[in-house]
Amino acid sequence: MTSCPTELPRLTGGTGGDVALTMRSWAREHHHCATRHNGLVEALEKRR
Repeated sequence: MTSCPTELPRLTGGTGGDVALTMRSWAREHHHCATRHNGLVEALEKRR
């Protein structure tokens, strides 16, 4: 089991493309972490 990252990638520039790339990275990290988190919550709820 791994923890979710405590820091997200920083914005590397001020253009719209830079913002889009950074936000896409944030979204990917969120979904990856949420999947693990939700799986753990579901497993714990089944044990009740």
